[in-house]
Amino acid sequence: MNAQPRSGLALAARYVVPFGLLLIPLWMTQVNSVVPEPYLDEAFHIPQAQAYWAHKWTQWDPAITTPPGLYIFSYTVCALILFLRGSPTELDPPALRATNAVAAAVLLPLRLQTVLDTVRKQKNTRPSGAWLSHTVLNICLFPPLFFFSGLYYTDILALLVVIEAYNWDLNRSLRPRRSVLETLVFVGFGVAALAFRQTNIFWVSVFFGGLQVVRRLRRATRTCSSAALADIFQAGLKNELYDPLVLDASLADYFKTTVSLCSVALNNFGSVVSCLVPYLLILAAFGGFVLWNGSVVLGHKEFHTASLHLAQMLYLWPYFLFFSWPLLLAPLANILLPTFMLPKFLNQGFPASRRRLPSILTVIIVLPVMLAVIHFNTIVHPFTLADNRHYVFYVFRILMRSHPYTRYAATSVYFIGAWMVISAMGYSPFTAPPKVASVVKPEPPSEPSQDSTEKKQQKSNRKQKVSKKAAPAEPADPISPEAWAELQEHIMRRQRAQHETSRVSFVLVWLAATTLSLITAPLVEPRYLIIPWVMWRLHLPVSPTPVVYRKGVENKDDLKARLAINFPLFLETAWFLLLNVLTGALFLHGGFEWPQEPGKIQRFLW
Repeated sequence: MNAQPRSGLALAARYVVPFGLLLIPLWMTQVNSVVPEPYLDEAFHIPQAQAYWAHKWTQWDPAITTPPGLYIFSYTVCALILFLRGSPTELDPPALRATNAVAAAVLLPLRLQTVLDTVRKQKNTRPSGAWLSHTVLNICLFPPLFFFSGLYYTDILALLVVIEAYNWDLNRSLRPRRSVLETLVFVGFGVAALAFRQTNIFWVSVFFGGLQVVRRLRRATRTCSSAALADIFQAGLKNELYDPLVLDASLADYFKTTVSLCSVALNNFGSVVSCLVPYLLILAAFGGFVLWNGSVVLGHKEFHTASLHLAQMLYLWPYFLFFSWPLLLAPLANILLPTFMLPKFLNQGFPASRRRLPSILTVIIVLPVMLAVIHFNTIVHPFTLADNRHYVFYVFRILMRSHPYTRYAATSVYFIGAWMVISAMGYSPFTAPPKVASVVKPEPPSEPSQDSTEKKQQKSNRKQKVSKKAAPAEPADPISPEAWAELQEHIMRRQRAQHETSRVSFVLVWLAATTLSLITAPLVEPRYLIIPWVMWRLHLPVSPTPVVYRKGVENKDDLKARLAINFPLFLETAWFLLLNVLTGALFLHGGFEWPQEPGKIQRFLW
């Protein structure tokens, strides 16, 4: 959260934030009271967990596609509770759902906060009992994540283990000399993440490994000043990296940054390979599993064969747009509205150079690619249009059956969503390093005249009367042009490190991991997009303070200022709560029956 006045109201609000997590066990109790029996995928997960509880370790349901990490976690937690309390002796649905709820309400927010503090490079100074931030609360209230915290699904634990692996990876990355033990622990959590969901490989290996390479290259390079592609490649061989800010980048800059990263990596090949060893070990473990299993999934292989499904990357953007429009509203208003029409509490002071829409060239290049993907690579899984309990079913009915050209018209939504979501990664304050045209050596002092000597003596006497401080130190020697240039480069490196998530390189790594985790899945599921959204949300810069409140906000006890500064967070909370109430009410009280299964209640879910 942004800096706020340390008033009693602000401190009280910080203590209230963790209590918002009580909504998770409250939601679970409602599910248990209305839906006590296993529902949908729980019908596979719960019996398998009960089989493990009965020590039937070789029993496996062939309909389950994911590895047994969820069941091992539940077994460990319940066995520990049994040892301490003497119960539970049997694992019924409420007991197993409780293990998921504990992970969502206690473990996940604590580890999310640690990652958030490390990513934002700030120390958490909140007092005990108010350690969690509003941002972490909103992530835990994210509707698909919140919904499945009350059911026995794999999504909560799959995310938690990835976040824990990220914590260890960040810790080892920030140390000048990395601990072998920390690296081994990271590799252990990275391999453990694969036991909860196979697609986690793209996050613990590709995403974390890609960020590690970028950090290593950023520390070893200077800033490339040329924007010509040929110069960028040559500069990379001289350890100069081209990596502009997201808000200053065009579509061509993403290609140029890719070329620059490859060129610099080629020049630092040994260093890059050495830093990738832990991620390659995790990748090797995953490859060994695939060779042993003969497939990525465990069960139902005929329904989950890997295929190229590029349209998944189109569905990503309206998903983000639907859930995160409260965070994108203020930046969009700053770009589209002239300053005189912009409400003061929304005016974040964007310079004219950054108040711009996508270029015509970007539209001409990107839109035809999107249309081609829709025409040639739209895959509709049999499960998608056969199960009207999922919200995706109704989205695809609109896209596929309303009008032949509806799915092509949706391209405009995909394009606008992609532009808004990617641009949001760059909305952070950034100051350029000091620049100087030249450094002039001072002339040697001339002999002072009698009059000037008397005037200086009078000024000295007046200063001594005003202040009793010690005499000023001797003036330092003038800085040389070489030293000044080195100082500028050092400042620029510090800024690049502080704003690494606002750089094109971060967007490229995030897009690569997201693409690999989605395009191999023929089935469109909102649950598959939880980790991409969480990673995007964790690295989203703090909303800039509105211009009207930037001066002296620390000394004001102004409720309007606090509301304006944190307006996007409050709006995000309200939106998530509304969605959770609506989807929760539909699940619990909006049941219906299928004609082929009379008497059995079907329920809506993500």
